Amino acid sequence: MRSDELLLELDSNGPTQTRELACVLGRELVKGAGVCLDGELGAGKTVFVQGLAVGLGIDEPKEVRSPTWLLMVEHPGPLPLLHMDAYFAKRGDDFLADGGRAYLAEEGVVAIEWAERLERPPAAEYLRIEIQHRGETERRLRFHGERERWSKILAVLSDYATTQKGAVRQEPAGQEEDPGG
Repeated sequence: MRSDELLLELDSNGPTQTRELACVLGRELVKGAGVCLDGELGAGKTVFVQGLAVGLGIDEPKEVRSPTWLLMVEHPGPLPLLHMDAYFAKRGDDFLADGGRAYLAEEGVVAIEWAERLERPPAAEYLRIEIQHRGETERRLRFHGERERWSKILAVLSDYATTQKGAVRQEPAGQEEDPGG
């Protein structure tokens, strides 16, 4: 059963802050973790992956670019980043069906742009991040996933966001904190 609960919403004031938020997330990820990124063209999916690369300690984070025409790029580092693009969904689905799922699970941290286009997402336990335009450079990041798996990691991200000027933590609908404790 796939859990797609909205766990956290953050507002970013621009690409630099989006990269910083992703960097914090990247520092918390472990081998086998996966992030599915959804959003319109230009929403900031690749910008987010660039930040993940920094947080993971990737050797050349400035080399992270959208892998649309390549399907997937592996970025070496202490924990490799496997950056996949599913814009052309058929290629992505074929890759995953032909052993790609096992490969991704064993090699490092996976980031998949345009994941919503895949017929079958790679793993139900992946964190799904929706990136929405809120203005010319402002974005809303909505984090969905299994609460048990992601709550501690997202708490670190939420705590970081509350200390940053411009990053605003939004309470997901129905998740408001109880003022009594």
